[in-house]
Amino acid sequence: MKKFYVVILLVLSINTYASSGLLVMKSLGDTDSNGVEEYSIYSMDTVTGVETLLKTFESQYGSCAGCSFVNEYEGKFYLGGASGFAIYDIATGEVSYLAKSAGTLLVRQNVWDGESVISTGTDAEDNSSTTVLGSLDISDKNGNTLIEQNSDGTSIEIGEDSSGETGLIISNTEDSLDITDGDGETVIEKKADGSIHIGENSLVTVEENGVQQLYATNVSDEQININIKKGTDLLIDGVSVAGSLNTNATNIATNTTGIATNTTAIATNTTGIATNTTGIATNVTNIATNTAEIATYTDSIASNTTAVAALGSDLSTFKASTNSQMNYMKSDYSSGIASAVAMSQFNLAQDGFSVGIGRGSFNDENETAFGLGYGGEFKNGTLFKLQASKSGDANGVGLTITF
Repeated sequence: MKKFYVVILLVLSINTYASSGLLVMKSLGDTDSNGVEEYSIYSMDTVTGVETLLKTFESQYGSCAGCSFVNEYEGKFYLGGASGFAIYDIATGEVSYLAKSAGTLLVRQNVWDGESVISTGTDAEDNSSTTVLGSLDISDKNGNTLIEQNSDGTSIEIGEDSSGETGLIISNTEDSLDITDGDGETVIEKKADGSIHIGENSLVTVEENGVQQLYATNVSDEQININIKKGTDLLIDGVSVAGSLNTNATNIATNTTGIATNTTAIATNTTGIATNTTGIATNVTNIATNTAEIATYTDSIASNTTAVAALGSDLSTFKASTNSQMNYMKSDYSSGIASAVAMSQFNLAQDGFSVGIGRGSFNDENETAFGLGYGGEFKNGTLFKLQASKSGDANGVGLTITF
Protein backbone atom coordinates (compact mmCIF):
# COMPACT_ATOMS: atom_id res chain seq x y z
CA MET A 1 0.00 0.00 0.00
CA LYS A 2 2.93 2.37 0.60
CA LYS A 3 3.99 2.05 -3.05
CA PHE A 4 0.45 3.11 -4.03
CA TYR A 5 0.93 6.40 -2.12
CA VAL A 6 4.19 7.12 -3.97
CA VAL A 7 2.56 6.62 -7.39
CA ILE A 8 -0.17 9.16 -6.59
CA LEU A 9 2.41 11.69 -5.40
CA LEU A 10 4.48 11.40 -8.59
CA VAL A 11 1.46 11.76 -10.87
CA LEU A 12 0.30 14.89 -9.06
CA SER A 13 3.78 16.33 -9.07
CA ILE A 14 4.03 15.89 -12.81
CA ASN A 15 0.60 17.34 -13.66
CA THR A 16 0.26 20.26 -11.20
CA TYR A 17 2.34 22.86 -13.12
CA ALA A 18 3.20 20.98 -16.32
CA SER A 19 3.95 23.11 -19.40
CA SER A 20 5.67 22.46 -22.70
CA GLY A 21 8.74 24.43 -23.85
CA LEU A 22 10.21 27.58 -22.27
CA LEU A 23 8.77 30.81 -20.86
CA VAL A 24 10.13 33.93 -22.61
CA MET A 25 9.68 37.46 -21.15
CA LYS A 26 10.07 40.50 -23.45
CA SER A 27 10.03 44.24 -22.69
CA LEU A 28 7.87 46.40 -24.99
CA GLY A 29 8.84 49.76 -23.44
CA ASP A 30 6.40 52.51 -22.55
CA THR A 31 4.10 52.05 -25.57
CA ASP A 32 1.32 54.35 -24.33
CA SER A 33 3.65 57.00 -22.80
CA ASN A 34 2.07 56.70 -19.37
CA GLY A 35 5.40 56.23 -17.63
CA VAL A 36 4.85 52.50 -17.00
CA GLU A 37 6.77 49.86 -18.94
CA GLU A 38 4.87 47.02 -20.72
CA TYR A 39 5.92 43.38 -20.96
CA SER A 40 4.83 40.29 -22.95
CA ILE A 41 5.34 36.68 -21.86
CA TYR A 42 5.47 33.87 -24.41
CA SER A 43 5.61 30.06 -24.48
CA MET A 44 8.36 28.88 -26.84
CA ASP A 45 8.41 25.36 -28.36
CA THR A 46 11.95 24.04 -27.78
CA VAL A 47 11.75 21.89 -30.95
CA THR A 48 10.37 24.38 -33.51
CA GLY A 49 11.31 27.65 -31.78
CA VAL A 50 7.75 28.95 -32.34
CA GLU A 51 6.64 31.50 -29.73
CA THR A 52 3.00 31.78 -28.54
CA LEU A 53 1.83 34.91 -26.71
CA LEU A 54 0.44 34.15 -23.26
CA LYS A 55 0.01 37.56 -21.60
CA THR A 56 0.77 41.31 -22.07
CA PHE A 57 0.81 43.51 -18.94
CA GLU A 58 2.31 46.63 -17.32
CA SER A 59 4.57 46.73 -14.28
CA GLN A 60 5.56 49.79 -12.29
CA TYR A 61 8.39 47.79 -10.75
CA GLY A 62 10.41 47.54 -13.95
CA SER A 63 12.65 44.57 -14.67
CA CYS A 64 16.00 43.25 -13.55
CA ALA A 65 17.50 40.04 -14.92
CA GLY A 66 19.34 39.40 -11.70
CA CYS A 67 16.30 40.18 -9.55
CA SER A 68 13.73 38.05 -11.46
CA PHE A 69 13.22 34.37 -10.64
CA VAL A 70 10.79 31.44 -11.01
CA ASN A 71 9.07 29.76 -8.05
CA GLU A 72 8.88 26.24 -9.49
CA TYR A 73 7.12 24.88 -6.40
CA GLU A 74 4.17 27.27 -6.79
CA GLY A 75 4.43 27.67 -10.58
CA LYS A 76 4.92 31.46 -10.60
CA PHE A 77 7.24 33.78 -12.58
CA TYR A 78 8.56 36.82 -10.56
CA LEU A 79 9.56 39.80 -12.74
CA GLY A 80 11.06 42.47 -10.52
CA GLY A 81 13.21 45.36 -9.69
CA ALA A 82 14.41 47.19 -6.62
CA SER A 83 10.95 47.96 -5.22
CA GLY A 84 8.76 44.96 -6.04
CA PHE A 85 7.61 42.26 -8.46
CA ALA A 86 4.99 41.57 -11.12
CA ILE A 87 3.99 37.89 -10.55
CA TYR A 88 2.75 35.78 -13.52
CA ASP A 89 0.76 32.67 -12.42
CA ILE A 90 1.50 29.88 -14.90
CA ALA A 91 -1.62 27.90 -13.96
CA THR A 92 -4.16 30.76 -14.21
CA GLY A 93 -2.41 33.12 -16.66
CA GLU A 94 -3.10 36.05 -14.28
CA VAL A 95 -0.64 38.76 -13.10
CA SER A 96 -0.49 40.08 -9.54
CA TYR A 97 1.89 42.59 -7.90
CA LEU A 98 4.02 42.41 -4.75
CA ALA A 99 5.90 45.38 -3.27
CA LYS A 100 9.13 44.84 -1.32
CA SER A 101 8.98 45.84 2.30
CA ALA A 102 11.34 48.55 3.52
CA GLY A 103 14.90 47.38 4.09
CA THR A 104 14.50 44.17 2.00
CA LEU A 105 17.82 43.20 0.46
CA LEU A 106 16.99 40.03 -1.52
CA VAL A 107 13.85 38.02 -2.41
CA ARG A 108 14.17 34.42 -3.66
CA GLN A 109 12.22 31.14 -3.58
CA ASN A 110 12.62 29.37 -0.24
CA VAL A 111 14.88 26.30 -0.38
CA TRP A 112 12.97 22.98 -0.14
CA ASP A 113 14.59 19.53 -0.38
CA GLY A 114 11.47 17.31 -0.08
CA GLU A 115 12.85 15.52 2.99
CA SER A 116 9.63 15.93 4.96
CA VAL A 117 7.59 14.09 2.27
CA ILE A 118 9.76 11.33 0.79
CA SER A 119 12.73 9.57 2.42
CA THR A 120 14.36 6.17 2.57
CA GLY A 121 13.77 4.11 5.68
CA THR A 122 12.65 0.69 6.93
CA ASP A 123 9.16 -0.74 7.03
CA ALA A 124 7.55 -3.26 9.44
CA GLU A 125 9.38 -6.12 7.67
CA ASP A 126 12.73 -4.24 8.05
CA ASN A 127 13.05 -3.62 4.29
CA SER A 128 15.72 -0.89 4.29
CA SER A 129 15.09 0.10 0.64
CA THR A 130 11.43 0.98 1.20
CA THR A 131 10.33 4.52 0.22
CA VAL A 132 8.58 6.11 3.21
CA LEU A 133 6.08 8.99 3.02
CA GLY A 134 6.33 11.50 5.81
CA SER A 135 3.73 14.11 6.60
CA LEU A 136 2.01 14.15 3.19
CA ASP A 137 -0.42 16.98 2.36
CA ILE A 138 -1.14 17.88 -1.30
CA SER A 139 -3.63 20.68 -1.95
CA ASP A 140 -4.84 22.57 -5.01
CA LYS A 141 -4.38 26.32 -5.51
CA ASN A 142 -7.59 27.02 -3.58
CA GLY A 143 -6.33 25.18 -0.53
CA ASN A 144 -8.59 22.13 -0.96
CA THR A 145 -6.88 18.90 0.09
CA LEU A 146 -6.08 16.50 -2.77
CA ILE A 147 -4.13 13.87 -0.76
CA GLU A 148 -3.36 13.87 2.97
CA GLN A 149 -1.76 11.19 5.11
CA ASN A 150 -3.35 10.95 8.56
CA SER A 151 -1.31 10.99 11.73
CA ASP A 152 -2.06 7.29 12.40
CA GLY A 153 0.30 6.43 9.50
CA THR A 154 -2.08 3.71 8.19
CA SER A 155 -4.68 5.80 6.34
CA ILE A 156 -4.71 8.39 3.59
CA GLU A 157 -7.48 10.85 2.66
CA ILE A 158 -8.12 11.63 -1.02
CA GLY A 159 -10.14 14.68 -2.10
CA GLU A 160 -12.03 17.38 -0.23
CA ASP A 161 -15.08 19.41 -1.29
CA SER A 162 -15.73 23.12 -0.70
CA SER A 163 -17.31 22.39 2.70
CA GLY A 164 -14.23 20.49 3.87
CA GLU A 165 -15.81 17.01 3.58
CA THR A 166 -13.32 14.26 2.76
CA GLY A 167 -13.97 12.38 -0.49
CA LEU A 168 -12.24 9.03 0.13
CA ILE A 169 -10.24 7.44 2.97
CA ILE A 170 -7.89 4.46 2.39
CA SER A 171 -6.80 2.55 5.50
CA ASN A 172 -4.23 -0.23 5.37
CA THR A 173 -3.29 -2.50 8.27
CA GLU A 174 -1.39 -5.75 8.45
CA ASP A 175 -4.55 -7.88 8.05
CA SER A 176 -7.04 -5.71 6.15
CA LEU A 177 -7.65 -2.90 3.67
CA ASP A 178 -10.55 -0.46 4.05
CA ILE A 179 -11.62 2.24 1.58
CA THR A 180 -14.38 4.49 3.02
CA ASP A 181 -16.08 7.73 1.99
CA GLY A 182 -16.10 10.99 3.95
CA ASP A 183 -19.00 9.76 6.12
CA GLY A 184 -17.05 6.67 7.17
CA GLU A 185 -19.20 4.27 5.12
CA THR A 186 -17.37 1.40 3.46
CA VAL A 187 -16.74 1.59 -0.29
CA ILE A 188 -14.41 -1.44 -0.54
CA GLU A 189 -13.09 -3.51 2.36
CA LYS A 190 -10.80 -6.53 2.47
CA LYS A 191 -11.17 -8.36 5.78
CA ALA A 192 -8.72 -10.61 7.59
CA ASP A 193 -10.44 -13.76 6.26
CA GLY A 194 -9.68 -12.65 2.68
CA SER A 195 -13.27 -11.70 1.77
CA ILE A 196 -13.83 -8.56 -0.31
CA HIS A 197 -16.81 -6.38 0.74
CA ILE A 198 -18.20 -3.78 -1.69
CA GLY A 199 -20.42 -1.09 -0.13
CA GLU A 200 -21.64 -0.54 3.43
CA ASN A 201 -24.40 -3.12 2.99
CA SER A 202 -22.01 -5.37 1.21
CA LEU A 203 -21.74 -7.42 -1.91
CA VAL A 204 -19.22 -10.03 -0.71
CA THR A 205 -16.93 -12.35 -2.66
CA VAL A 206 -14.42 -14.82 -1.20
CA GLU A 207 -12.68 -17.99 -2.38
CA GLU A 208 -13.49 -21.04 -0.26
CA ASN A 209 -12.21 -24.55 -1.03
CA GLY A 210 -11.45 -23.67 -4.65
CA VAL A 211 -14.86 -22.04 -5.23
CA GLN A 212 -15.47 -18.28 -5.53
CA GLN A 213 -18.46 -17.49 -3.30
CA LEU A 214 -20.68 -14.46 -4.04
CA TYR A 215 -23.37 -13.20 -1.66
CA ALA A 216 -24.77 -10.03 -0.06
CA THR A 217 -25.10 -8.88 3.56
CA ASN A 218 -27.02 -6.13 5.35
CA VAL A 219 -25.76 -3.68 7.97
CA SER A 220 -26.02 -6.44 10.60
CA ASP A 221 -23.76 -8.70 8.51
CA GLU A 222 -26.73 -11.02 7.84
CA GLN A 223 -26.93 -12.64 4.43
CA ILE A 224 -29.67 -11.19 2.18
CA ASN A 225 -31.02 -11.82 -1.32
CA ILE A 226 -29.40 -10.57 -4.54
CA ASN A 227 -31.93 -9.29 -7.12
CA ILE A 228 -31.14 -8.85 -10.84
CA LYS A 229 -33.34 -5.84 -11.70
CA LYS A 230 -35.66 -5.72 -14.70
CA GLY A 231 -33.94 -4.32 -17.76
CA THR A 232 -30.81 -6.42 -17.38
CA ASP A 233 -30.14 -10.15 -17.42
CA LEU A 234 -27.94 -12.73 -15.73
CA LEU A 235 -26.10 -15.05 -18.12
CA ILE A 236 -24.38 -18.34 -17.34
CA ASP A 237 -21.98 -19.39 -20.10
CA GLY A 238 -23.81 -16.97 -22.43
CA VAL A 239 -27.27 -18.45 -21.69
CA SER A 240 -29.99 -16.24 -20.19
CA VAL A 241 -31.03 -17.46 -16.74
CA ALA A 242 -34.36 -15.58 -17.01
CA GLY A 243 -35.03 -17.15 -20.42
CA SER A 244 -34.26 -20.61 -19.05
CA LEU A 245 -36.57 -20.01 -16.08
CA ASN A 246 -39.38 -18.88 -18.41
CA THR A 247 -38.90 -21.96 -20.59
CA ASN A 248 -38.93 -24.21 -17.50
CA ALA A 249 -42.07 -22.47 -16.20
CA THR A 250 -43.82 -23.19 -19.53
CA ASN A 251 -42.65 -26.81 -19.44
CA ILE A 252 -43.81 -27.17 -15.82
CA ALA A 253 -47.25 -25.79 -16.75
CA THR A 254 -47.44 -28.22 -19.67
CA ASN A 255 -46.35 -31.11 -17.46
CA THR A 256 -48.89 -30.11 -14.82
CA THR A 257 -51.67 -30.31 -17.42
CA GLY A 258 -50.28 -33.63 -18.63
CA ILE A 259 -50.17 -35.00 -15.09
CA ALA A 260 -53.81 -33.96 -14.54
CA THR A 261 -54.78 -35.68 -17.81
CA ASN A 262 -52.84 -38.81 -16.85
CA THR A 263 -54.47 -38.80 -13.42
CA THR A 264 -57.90 -38.85 -15.07
CA ALA A 265 -56.76 -41.60 -17.46
CA ILE A 266 -55.39 -43.64 -14.54
CA ALA A 267 -58.73 -43.33 -12.74
CA THR A 268 -60.51 -44.48 -15.92
CA ASN A 269 -58.09 -47.37 -16.33
CA THR A 270 -58.60 -48.35 -12.70
CA THR A 271 -62.34 -48.60 -13.31
CA GLY A 272 -61.68 -50.57 -16.52
CA ILE A 273 -59.37 -52.96 -14.69
CA ALA A 274 -62.07 -53.58 -12.06
CA THR A 275 -64.60 -54.24 -14.84
CA ASN A 276 -62.17 -56.54 -16.66
CA THR A 277 -61.50 -58.41 -13.43
CA THR A 278 -65.22 -59.19 -13.16
CA GLY A 279 -65.29 -60.17 -16.85
CA ILE A 280 -62.30 -62.48 -16.38
CA ALA A 281 -64.02 -64.19 -13.46
CA THR A 282 -67.14 -64.66 -15.63
CA ASN A 283 -65.03 -66.01 -18.51
CA VAL A 284 -63.33 -68.49 -16.17
CA THR A 285 -66.76 -69.81 -15.22
CA ASN A 286 -67.79 -70.00 -18.89
CA ILE A 287 -64.59 -71.81 -19.80
CA ALA A 288 -65.28 -74.43 -17.14
CA THR A 289 -68.84 -74.85 -18.47
CA ASN A 290 -67.60 -75.09 -22.06
CA THR A 291 -65.00 -77.67 -21.05
CA ALA A 292 -67.76 -79.88 -19.61
CA GLU A 293 -69.86 -79.47 -22.75
CA ILE A 294 -66.89 -80.29 -24.97
CA ALA A 295 -66.40 -83.51 -23.05
CA THR A 296 -70.12 -84.30 -23.54
CA TYR A 297 -70.03 -83.67 -27.27
CA THR A 298 -66.73 -85.45 -27.96
CA ASP A 299 -68.48 -88.52 -29.48
CA SER A 300 -70.74 -86.36 -31.61
CA ILE A 301 -67.71 -84.43 -32.77
CA ALA A 302 -66.01 -87.65 -33.80
CA SER A 303 -69.10 -88.73 -35.84
CA ASN A 304 -69.31 -85.32 -37.42
CA THR A 305 -65.64 -85.51 -38.27
CA THR A 306 -66.24 -88.74 -40.26
CA ALA A 307 -69.21 -87.15 -42.02
CA VAL A 308 -67.17 -84.05 -42.79
CA ALA A 309 -64.42 -86.25 -44.26
CA ALA A 310 -66.99 -87.93 -46.57
CA LEU A 311 -68.39 -84.58 -47.57
CA GLY A 312 -64.86 -83.44 -48.27
CA SER A 313 -64.38 -86.26 -50.78
CA ASP A 314 -67.69 -85.41 -52.51
CA LEU A 315 -66.72 -81.76 -52.49
CA SER A 316 -63.41 -82.56 -54.20
CA THR A 317 -65.25 -84.47 -56.95
CA PHE A 318 -67.72 -81.64 -57.39
CA LYS A 319 -64.90 -79.15 -57.49
CA ALA A 320 -63.08 -81.05 -60.25
CA SER A 321 -66.29 -81.30 -62.31
CA THR A 322 -67.05 -77.65 -61.77
CA ASN A 323 -63.54 -76.63 -62.79
CA SER A 324 -63.84 -78.65 -65.99
CA GLN A 325 -67.17 -77.08 -66.86
CA MET A 326 -65.85 -73.64 -66.05
CA ASN A 327 -62.86 -74.14 -68.32
CA TYR A 328 -65.15 -75.26 -71.13
CA MET A 329 -67.45 -72.31 -70.56
CA LYS A 330 -64.46 -70.00 -70.57
CA SER A 331 -63.22 -71.36 -73.88
CA ASP A 332 -66.70 -71.28 -75.42
CA TYR A 333 -67.30 -67.76 -74.08
CA SER A 334 -63.98 -66.50 -75.43
CA SER A 335 -64.63 -68.17 -78.82
CA GLY A 336 -68.03 -66.48 -79.07
CA ILE A 337 -66.54 -63.07 -78.34
CA ALA A 338 -63.78 -63.70 -80.90
CA SER A 339 -66.50 -64.59 -83.51
CA ALA A 340 -68.43 -61.41 -82.73
CA VAL A 341 -65.22 -59.37 -83.12
CA ALA A 342 -64.48 -61.11 -86.47
CA MET A 343 -68.03 -60.54 -87.84
CA SER A 344 -67.74 -56.83 -87.06
CA GLN A 345 -64.56 -56.32 -89.06
CA PHE A 346 -66.14 -56.05 -92.61
CA ASN A 347 -68.71 -53.63 -94.08
CA LEU A 348 -70.84 -54.97 -97.00
CA ALA A 349 -71.74 -52.68 -99.92
CA GLN A 350 -75.01 -50.71 -100.12
CA ASP A 351 -75.60 -51.58 -103.80
CA GLY A 352 -75.33 -54.95 -105.50
CA PHE A 353 -73.63 -58.10 -104.21
CA SER A 354 -70.62 -57.95 -101.86
CA VAL A 355 -68.51 -60.41 -99.87
CA GLY A 356 -66.57 -59.74 -96.66
CA ILE A 357 -64.08 -61.55 -94.35
CA GLY A 358 -62.94 -60.72 -90.79
CA ARG A 359 -60.65 -62.02 -88.03
CA GLY A 360 -61.20 -61.77 -84.26
CA SER A 361 -59.28 -62.80 -81.08
CA PHE A 362 -60.17 -62.88 -77.34
CA ASN A 363 -58.45 -64.70 -74.40
CA ASP A 364 -56.23 -66.70 -76.78
CA GLU A 365 -59.30 -67.81 -78.82
CA ASN A 366 -59.18 -66.91 -82.56
CA GLU A 367 -62.11 -66.99 -85.04
CA THR A 368 -62.63 -66.13 -88.75
CA ALA A 369 -65.93 -64.73 -90.12
CA PHE A 370 -67.40 -64.63 -93.65
CA GLY A 371 -70.18 -62.32 -94.89
CA LEU A 372 -72.43 -61.99 -97.97
CA GLY A 373 -74.61 -59.02 -98.81
CA TYR A 374 -76.91 -57.60 -101.45
CA GLY A 375 -78.16 -54.04 -101.65
CA GLY A 376 -80.72 -52.37 -103.91
CA GLU A 377 -83.64 -49.93 -104.27
CA PHE A 378 -87.40 -50.48 -104.22
CA LYS A 379 -89.57 -48.88 -106.90
CA ASN A 380 -90.62 -46.12 -104.56
CA GLY A 381 -86.97 -45.21 -104.05
CA THR A 382 -86.51 -46.87 -100.64
CA LEU A 383 -83.07 -48.41 -100.15
CA PHE A 384 -82.52 -51.86 -98.72
CA LYS A 385 -79.58 -54.12 -97.85
CA LEU A 386 -79.72 -57.85 -97.03
CA GLN A 387 -76.64 -59.42 -95.38
CA ALA A 388 -75.60 -62.70 -93.76
CA SER A 389 -72.42 -63.72 -91.88
CA LYS A 390 -70.90 -66.82 -90.24
CA SER A 391 -68.01 -67.48 -87.86
CA GLY A 392 -67.54 -70.94 -86.38
CA ASP A 393 -70.78 -71.88 -84.60
CA ALA A 394 -72.05 -68.30 -84.80
CA ASN A 395 -74.43 -67.18 -87.60
CA GLY A 396 -76.04 -63.84 -88.36
CA VAL A 397 -78.62 -62.47 -90.81
CA GLY A 398 -79.76 -58.87 -91.20
CA LEU A 399 -82.03 -56.67 -93.31
CA THR A 400 -81.60 -52.87 -93.43
CA ILE A 401 -84.20 -50.54 -95.05
CA THR A 402 -83.33 -46.86 -95.50
CA PHE A 403 -86.29 -44.48 -95.91
